[in-house]
Amino acid sequence: MAVNLENIDLPLSEFVKLPTTVDFNIINTDRFKLYVQDKPYLKLGTEMANELIVVYTHRDNLPSLFEDLGNDFNEFFPKILSPLDSRSNEDSGITQIQNQPFLSLSGRNVVIGFVDTGIDYTKEAFRFEDGSSKILFLWDQTIDGNRPDYLYFGSVYTQDDINRALNSENPYSIVPSIDEDGHGTFLASVAASNDRGEYIGAAPKAYIMAVKLKRANEFYIERFLLPKDNPNLYESTDFVLGLKYIFDRTEELNLPVVQCIAMGSNSSGHDGNTLLEDYMTFVSQRAGYCFITAAGNESNARHHSQGKLPRTGTTETVSVKVGRQGESFSLSIFGPAYDKLSASITSPTGEVIARLPFKVGLKYSEKLVFEASTVSIEYYRSFSNLIWIGFREATQGIWDITLFGDAVVSGDYFAWLPITGQVSEYVELLKPFPEYTIVYPATAIGSVTTGAYNSNDNSLYVSSSWGPTRLPRMAPDLVAPGVNVKGIYPTGVGTKTGTSVAAAITAGAAALLFEWGIIQGNIPSMDGDLIRTFFISGATREENMLYPNTKWGYGRLNLYGSFAVIRESIINYYVL
Repeated sequence: MAVNLENIDLPLSEFVKLPTTVDFNIINTDRFKLYVQDKPYLKLGTEMANELIVVYTHRDNLPSLFEDLGNDFNEFFPKILSPLDSRSNEDSGITQIQNQPFLSLSGRNVVIGFVDTGIDYTKEAFRFEDGSSKILFLWDQTIDGNRPDYLYFGSVYTQDDINRALNSENPYSIVPSIDEDGHGTFLASVAASNDRGEYIGAAPKAYIMAVKLKRANEFYIERFLLPKDNPNLYESTDFVLGLKYIFDRTEELNLPVVQCIAMGSNSSGHDGNTLLEDYMTFVSQRAGYCFITAAGNESNARHHSQGKLPRTGTTETVSVKVGRQGESFSLSIFGPAYDKLSASITSPTGEVIARLPFKVGLKYSEKLVFEASTVSIEYYRSFSNLIWIGFREATQGIWDITLFGDAVVSGDYFAWLPITGQVSEYVELLKPFPEYTIVYPATAIGSVTTGAYNSNDNSLYVSSSWGPTRLPRMAPDLVAPGVNVKGIYPTGVGTKTGTSVAAAITAGAAALLFEWGIIQGNIPSMDGDLIRTFFISGATREENMLYPNTKWGYGRLNLYGSFAVIRESIINYYVL
């Protein structure tokens, strides 16, 4: 096979800077190790604890590599993530715990990690009383500068670097990292602000480690038909590198860590079976590791539909409404791997792309005759079958996707448009369902999945994603305040609404549990699963509601209730 051998002699740190370089994910099996031995155009990056590895190559090599490695593996390509947004401590039982003198909990010697849009390290909220920074490490993936040998792009700034910057007249001449969006800064303030008064965080004495993500490769933005004017598009490969970076630093310091994940995507089967989610679940079993994930803000976005083909030979139709001429987007339709589904497409003017029989790895693209639209269809298989349909310059009107049950055992299918911000507001499904709208990677088995509610009237936040997952797993696990929550932006104080805010509050609560369990020595083996157990046990539940349910999970976050359960329990958690 012909491959592109440009720049293969460059070191990885230089190769990744090239505009033609792309990455992909794969498990570093013995078979793959043999495969890469005679392929210098494949440059191996960081390997994770579960053998997930990031590989870099020239983008022209992807088609042939995919033929060799990925025809039956839709995890080959990275997924594109975006931020999930659009009196909280007291309402979550956190203030009551902070005010307990015998517990004396404030997050000391616990790390809260943020792989997000960055952090404004100059804010007083991120300093201790002596003026020193709470931020132990900041890896800015967007700045090419000083970094350790095990990283091959970006710049790393230590707590000492940040302290020197804070004590200088021009901090950004020493640490030039800026959070232009403010999402990461706000979440860090909600979880760990050491400010006073109403802007104090849930775990004010906790350390912070932050990773500022670099923008997704333009190749993938174009390939997945994502809006080029959205600055907040990030690759799952860079995201998992950020997680690993924080884990490695906390392991060196022997400190427990809570990872607050407030990014999401709809480009998965929503069953937790992805490489990133497998990594999260693998790591969360270790003592001192916990993932708090935002459920997403998709319940009323009209981005999900589902149905059932009753038997082999039957058909079903999924309809997409395009409200403005010329929109480009994709639709992903998942079904069980043991079913075989195929698709045909009818445009608003009646042009038909005939049914393409299901064949793993099939890729087909057609420019319509009487319309400016181009439609692409791709078939994949891993834990699920996937029909990926791309619409480029779509005609305004109703597009019908007819699904054919070529071989039906279950017949269930699930269709998702990209999440809010990754698809135009003028594109929606005609028959939406609020269920199964928990986003990736919050569908991971090993995460504490957090929805959002309005603590002013105890109503569910209207956009908070509903469960369950396709595993199936009940989700969310719980809800936390997420409507008009106060916090700190780079530009000053303000409010934010969304499940990302709820996740930040929950992450701060998890840090307090780690302080009590690990730092104070009450349960040295505490891990993410045990934190979920305590959260669920202590959650506030209404008498007239059945729990768990797909909107509220097991109830509203109540850290004081969790400690009440711990106090009253006769279980010896030391032997867990």
